[in-house]
Amino acid sequence: MNANSDSPKKLYEIIIDSILKKIDQNQFSFEAPICTELQLMEEFQVSRITAKRAITELEYQGILYRKRGVGSFVVRDIFQRRAKMSNPASNTPAVFAFLLPYTFKQNNIFNMIAKINAKFNSSNCFLSLFITDGNRSKERMILKQLLEQNIAGVLIYPASTDFNLDLLNQFVFRSIPVIISDQPVTTPYLYNILCDNVMGARKLTEHLISLGHRKICFFSESSIACTPSVAERLGGYLDALRSAGLSAEPEHIIPKVADTSPESLRQYIRTIKDSGVTAIICENDGVAFRLMEACAAISLKVPKDISICGFCNDYDNITSICQNEELMAEHIGDIFLESLTPDRNLPHRVLVPATLCAKASTGPCPE
Repeated sequence: MNANSDSPKKLYEIIIDSILKKIDQNQFSFEAPICTELQLMEEFQVSRITAKRAITELEYQGILYRKRGVGSFVVRDIFQRRAKMSNPASNTPAVFAFLLPYTFKQNNIFNMIAKINAKFNSSNCFLSLFITDGNRSKERMILKQLLEQNIAGVLIYPASTDFNLDLLNQFVFRSIPVIISDQPVTTPYLYNILCDNVMGARKLTEHLISLGHRKICFFSESSIACTPSVAERLGGYLDALRSAGLSAEPEHIIPKVADTSPESLRQYIRTIKDSGVTAIICENDGVAFRLMEACAAISLKVPKDISICGFCNDYDNITSICQNEELMAEHIGDIFLESLTPDRNLPHRVLVPATLCAKASTGPCPE
């Protein structure tokens, strides 16, 4: 079957309609996958990206779930869910908005969304995803649009530390809960759920110290002064050094990198290595990955010559901190569901414990 490119609908929407039609006509089995990416690619003559987009959209809606290496299956309560969706007047679902600064690629964010939807499954609630592209103006536009809709709550990964508080206040004034994640906030009437950044950086530093490293660099591309989460990670790094009786040398703390070009990063690595540093803690895994590329370009081997670790657990080969997004999702789901009852809790902060994930990018201190 060829998807008609002249259709006003997008290709992935045509695929979604086809899958929903099969479900409505009971042309599936709960025990077998209703589709796979490869099968959709062949049937509709589309790319893997398009096939995956269709499946992912249905997963967002809680209609499909995926078994790795097998395919996508229909959820067991699909007919109850479809009945509610087809008769919204009698049972209007509660829609919660999730604003992300990027199109998620990491499994951790996908698992977080899936976990929230799993909590929502039996409560006639849905999570609606909005991508801000890390642009504060776009984030502002989306928030204004949401104020015109019947939104039950807002979960936001802010595009910047200046997170449009004037608009978020409008939700709060209407008794709509607002949850800020990823960045620590001090505003007392907003919920705040995030990984314990201090604990995470402390665990990374202690891990490196246990491997014999004594000169450890903290490296940030973002401005530490303007990024509270990174400032907390710096605090954990300093605390671990003090507890081990080690001093933090000013030249071993890179608080903001103005030029992130490959050549600039290679020069940073040369300078850091020449100062005697044997390990680097980066603000996140993306920075760690770019520094590892810089090391490879100047023939430094990781971790034989220098150990590098990050934060967020986005790569399979980088020692990092798992932020326990699934546990965050549990708290987020609880807050939103409680907000629909008379017994809702007051806004509060939830610090989720950080977990060290030691991988191939860290090793013993070189002699």
